[in-house]
Amino acid sequence: MATLLDTLLGSEPALWIEVSPPRGVVYESLLKRLAELHGRVDAINLTDNALAKVKMSPLVFGSIIKTRLGIPVVINFSCRDRNLLALKSDLLGAAAIGIDAVVALTGDKIEPGIHDEARTVRDVDALGLLRVIGELNRGDTREGKRSLKTLPNLIAGAVANPNRKAIDREFELLERKAKSGARFVITQPVFELDSGRVFANRARSYGIPVVMGVLPIKREAMASYLKQNVKDLSEASPHLNRFSGMPEAEVRSESIKQNLALMTQLAGLVAGFNVMSGGGPSLAIELALEFSKLRGSSVK
Repeated sequence: MATLLDTLLGSEPALWIEVSPPRGVVYESLLKRLAELHGRVDAINLTDNALAKVKMSPLVFGSIIKTRLGIPVVINFSCRDRNLLALKSDLLGAAAIGIDAVVALTGDKIEPGIHDEARTVRDVDALGLLRVIGELNRGDTREGKRSLKTLPNLIAGAVANPNRKAIDREFELLERKAKSGARFVITQPVFELDSGRVFANRARSYGIPVVMGVLPIKREAMASYLKQNVKDLSEASPHLNRFSGMPEAEVRSESIKQNLALMTQLAGLVAGFNVMSGGGPSLAIELALEFSKLRGSSVK
């Protein structure tokens, strides 16, 4: 049976869509939207309390997606919210329910005034978590006097930011992540062809498939929020400024058009694309469905 990693090594770019689990316990409406993607995407990538906003456990929602929709699931694992014991426990759970891959994240910082009752944990960072996954896969992590049984191989991934001004530092980190066990890398969203091309070409030297992040913009307010609040996208301001003064319908249409053009131009350089939801799943689903038409009538 082909694994998710096999799709990243195929002849056409893989297509993933990144969504957040629901904020509460009601999930049917989101599940209904995601059902449109069956046979059209290779995986659904679930965030893990991104930007320190509490959502349903991605393990639980991922299990629901696997059971109800039969779509492969990738789960982001943040070191921010769990100690080492909880991370290991959740990784065992991910393997048990058949999660297809996990992405090791250090986790967004919790800004002052947000969840003041919460304490950032970070027993390990993303590099440490990659090593933990490797140990669990080998079955050589000892709990007391008893070794854990070898897991079904958890495919581990990492993240990178092609927009970073100090790009040499980003590639230094990527090399360390690859050596620590990352089998693929998901990037922060790319908005310009040159930055995407430079990152993809250079990442090849580390032998790690690149799943390029793309982010459709829903409205002018979303572009403004990203500029002001997401540090990783500070170098993308010239692109985000293009939507200033546009009505929402025009922003959505222009963003879909730009992203489809970007994905088409980068298709031969990357292993796949991760369509990110940002302000909600509707526009990401629309972009994913449009790109799926370009690469064929359905995912093989």
